[in-house]
Amino acid sequence: MGILLTVSLVVALLAVAIMADALFERQQLAELQALLDRELDRVERLLAEGGVGEQLLDEAVGKLSLQFVTAAGAVVIPGPDEPPIPLQVEPTMTTYAERPVLVGSTPWRLAGGPVIGTVRLAYDVEDALQTRANLRSALLVAGLAIAAITLTVSLLLVGRELRPLARLAQRADELDPIEPVMDLEVARDDEVGRVASALHRAVEAIRLRKVEEREALAAVAHELAAPLTVVAGQLEALAQRDDDPRLHAAHEAARELLHTSRDLLTLARGELNLPVDLEVVSLAGIAQRVAAEYQGVAVQTVGAAQVLGSEIRLAQVVRNLIRNAVQAAGSGEGVVVRVDTLPANVTLDVLDDGPGMEPEVARRAFERNFTTRPDGRGHGLGLAVVKSIVEAHGGAVELRSEAGEGARVVVTLPSLDASLSNDDA
Repeated sequence: MGILLTVSLVVALLAVAIMADALFERQQLAELQALLDRELDRVERLLAEGGVGEQLLDEAVGKLSLQFVTAAGAVVIPGPDEPPIPLQVEPTMTTYAERPVLVGSTPWRLAGGPVIGTVRLAYDVEDALQTRANLRSALLVAGLAIAAITLTVSLLLVGRELRPLARLAQRADELDPIEPVMDLEVARDDEVGRVASALHRAVEAIRLRKVEEREALAAVAHELAAPLTVVAGQLEALAQRDDDPRLHAAHEAARELLHTSRDLLTLARGELNLPVDLEVVSLAGIAQRVAAEYQGVAVQTVGAAQVLGSEIRLAQVVRNLIRNAVQAAGSGEGVVVRVDTLPANVTLDVLDDGPGMEPEVARRAFERNFTTRPDGRGHGLGLAVVKSIVEAHGGAVELRSEAGEGARVVVTLPSLDASLSNDDA
């Protein structure tokens, strides 16, 4: 906007400068023509009156050249050695003796006699042209100075006016899509203030809508979890007494739905955004207990792998990873869980011998609601929940996979000793 204002001002200044130069040139030429006409009239009058001893030209004028030229074109006065001044009836700009001049003429008439030639005058206008050039330079310098000052002032004013908009844009970019809150107030009664108020209202409406949606989702997930717990328990008891594959399949499906409902409940209640209730837990013990729920899954542990964290949430991490690995491998026999204890970290590796993932799929695997499973069998929540819980514990999660090479998910958490050392520091 500042540049646009400056360009507009420059164009206006240019138009004014052109008009001023044209007016100055016209006025200057008119004054020079009047001067030349006056001197020609003086010469003609003196010749007609036959005055003796009077000056033909006004000495105060200067820069005038006078010639008496015969009808044949011969210069009589001041002498034949000088080239004749160009013949022009009306005062006209031209070049004479390689200098810019204004020339004019009048008939050379003897007193009471015939016309025998012309009286010609030339006025040297080089100084006048230099004055015009100086004026143009002054106008150019003034215009550039005004344009520079205007640009600087405009940028400062526009920057000050747009600064609140820039802060609004930055704050909008920083909005948390899960819990959007616009806490930047712009107390202005203008377009910027109205934009800020509209943005505040829109963000608040989105936040309230999300709250309502989470509450509704939490209610649905809770209503699903209660009967699913009973169904899963009954099916597990039946499967232990009867080796019918259909009972085992039904039990696995019920357990899958139960875990999904728990993920939904976790998200709906906003538990992933709440601080973690810390206690000393054994990641190795959690891995062994959860892996026992899936037949054939192998568990390898080194040490107790103690960490500071929430046992319920870390169990959810392990369960989601093992469940995904079993689904990818087709059975528990293709899944290995490794827990290792290092001086500063505890690592949880979940490996499967499934089909693996393409790079683009692996890159998006932790996105919420992203799934590649067909027929709606995947909900795209498991890995997103894993990532949120792990990061809430100060850890990191990484997926390593290639098409046809299976997949490996590595969770790294601060060890108990490292967490205690950081707290002491």
